[in-house]
Amino acid sequence: MKLTILQRPTPLTAQNFQATLENEFEELKGELTASITLAGFSPGGWAKINITGEDSEIVTELVANKFAIAQTKLDELDSGNYQAEIIGPTGKGLKVDLGSDPGSFECVIPTSNLYAQLTDGKRLPVRQVLECYCLYPGVRISVRVPRPADHEIDGWLSDSFIDVLADWVTMGLDRILVFECFKSGVDSAISKAHLSRDVIAVDSRTLTLQSIACKLGTDGVGLIPKLGRVLRRQVLKPFQPKKIVEQCRPW
Repeated sequence: MKLTILQRPTPLTAQNFQATLENEFEELKGELTASITLAGFSPGGWAKINITGEDSEIVTELVANKFAIAQTKLDELDSGNYQAEIIGPTGKGLKVDLGSDPGSFECVIPTSNLYAQLTDGKRLPVRQVLECYCLYPGVRISVRVPRPADHEIDGWLSDSFIDVLADWVTMGLDRILVFECFKSGVDSAISKAHLSRDVIAVDSRTLTLQSIACKLGTDGVGLIPKLGRVLRRQVLKPFQPKKIVEQCRPW
């Protein structure tokens, strides 16, 4: 089975990307009889893999659930929910990448849809909304799209992703997103900065994007300079539920 997954190296993670990905594969398949190998990268930079062996169908499903499958061909898309990576804001809204080869098709979440889902219709500056929800380039989200046409797709944030945002806001925990860093690097940085007592967990959003959940009452913005002294080259961004409720909408 040949797959393209929605994972790609960044400038800071390229050197150890293959070894880290292969370690994740070994942990994922456990005792199942299958081999997973990296077979290069798509024109868009997404990892291409081969899965072989007696349990390849089971392992393929596990890989799809954990790493997400890139949607490389427009004619294979139908209406439904798809994993995507944010490219950034455009004049129309928020542009995302479903894993297509460069130039094959685009998916945009229109500004009107962002307002409907994230601000209860309040017409704030789009960049302010994206900043509040930490919807930066490189963040993986889930989108709902109609049947695509003419190489351009207008979509929505999926219900499952909205549920994730709702959970994050209602839990009331500040979070810190760490870009271009493996989980092992974040774990090490937390230890070196002596912040273990301030952190509940580290969750991998992708192989190279980590989400740090701070303990209740801990100011995530205040931890960023301390982590930044260790993670000198990475970008760290805060997710603040209180700010979202004050500026965007109550959840």
